Amino acid sequence: MFFFNNHKTLILLLVANFMLMFINIDYQINKFGKVLTHQDGTNYHGIIKSPPETKIWKHASEFKADTSIKNLQPYEFRHHFLPPKTLGILSKLFEIEFYDSLSNTNIKNINYFFYFQIIFYYLCTIVFYSKLIKLNIKKSVINFTVFFLIFEPTINQYNSTIFGETIFFSLLILSFSYLIDLPKKNLSYLLFGLLLSILYLQRSVAMFFILIPIMILYLKFKYNSFLKIFNLIVPFFIVLMLLGSLNYKRSNVFYFLPTQTIDNLYNYFLPKVDSKISNYSESQSKKRLMSIKTNFVLTNNLDLNIESDRIEFYKFQRDQAINIMINNKLITLKEAAISSFHSMLLNPVEIINTRIKGKDYYKSDLHKKHLKYRIFYSCLIYLIVLLGFFYSIKKKYIVPQILLLVGIYFLIISSWVGYTRYFVPTLLSLCLYFGFGLNFIFAKFKKYYKNNV
Repeated sequence: MFFFNNHKTLILLLVANFMLMFINIDYQINKFGKVLTHQDGTNYHGIIKSPPETKIWKHASEFKADTSIKNLQPYEFRHHFLPPKTLGILSKLFEIEFYDSLSNTNIKNINYFFYFQIIFYYLCTIVFYSKLIKLNIKKSVINFTVFFLIFEPTINQYNSTIFGETIFFSLLILSFSYLIDLPKKNLSYLLFGLLLSILYLQRSVAMFFILIPIMILYLKFKYNSFLKIFNLIVPFFIVLMLLGSLNYKRSNVFYFLPTQTIDNLYNYFLPKVDSKISNYSESQSKKRLMSIKTNFVLTNNLDLNIESDRIEFYKFQRDQAINIMINNKLITLKEAAISSFHSMLLNPVEIINTRIKGKDYYKSDLHKKHLKYRIFYSCLIYLIVLLGFFYSIKKKYIVPQILLLVGIYFLIISSWVGYTRYFVPTLLSLCLYFGFGLNFIFAKFKKYYKNNV
């Protein structure tokens, strides 16, 4: 009763949100838990719909069948390490079968995995909440911050997917708890370093995230930070070495970054730059770049069925992309800025709409129909955030600025892709600004009402 009385708002928010999430998951599974059809006549599963999801689903099924150490990474480390392993392990607990006797996707009991993601997210949010309570921040600001974290739909739409985004967001919020209340004990940073390792294994965009706590530690503790930083790096380094060893044992190439991070600039961003340089359409640039990399394979007699040859192929693409971008800095910066701006346009209905339309969504009338609503919603959120930013600066609050560093990191590392999903970690880092901003608005309304009623 004492806990309820002191944290009543938090409990009510969590209960209300879980009820909404329960209803949403039930609706999504009943509505989309079946095979649907694209406009071109091809089929897709409404829940396990995109290529990344089908790969996670397949690898999770394989990992469930054999959870031994030798099966930790039996294939090229192309994407994220943990999502299929987590799903594979939990599938034993929740009795998820993945495929039926005809090898069709079987999502029976997938709702339990979604509930797990939500509850884990709540637990990490509660830890963050408890850290904020210890700081000199108004309780109303903290409650508005929690409201944002658990109700903002752009963030929470992913809890009914197997992408692994919700678990990644949870771990990121847990890292916020460390950053805003840095431990004084040196040994505590071994655990923080392990958390950062898991964060990276969950999502490769966190590969250099460790630089943010290192910078903050040095700014706060100066020369007393060196042992803390060392302890932070040790578990992170060990995890990278273990991952590199797994890849070396399989491919005879030591590497610990997903291979997609090697060639993604060439495939996802370079066509935008190249089309402006060569005055081509983007589709023509894609064809030209495809021809260049195909010629490289033929000229160097590469066998793309061999992983080491594929990695050489990826490195060629990376070097080509970097060379072209360095020689065309202004165009590169302009296109990166445009893509980043696109990623900042929030899309709280992306998951449900891609389930409705599948791969046709981004060129559909449904996408165009919601554009004006997305612009309005994004402007509203950013207006509140902007108010919170100026208020926190005026009142000299340090904690929101710490999280802003996290947001800037993710903005730089991934916003050039141009999709809202890659902007969500930055959006999460603005949660305290939202809390301060909404509290400021409510305070003004309350004062106006008191003076005029």
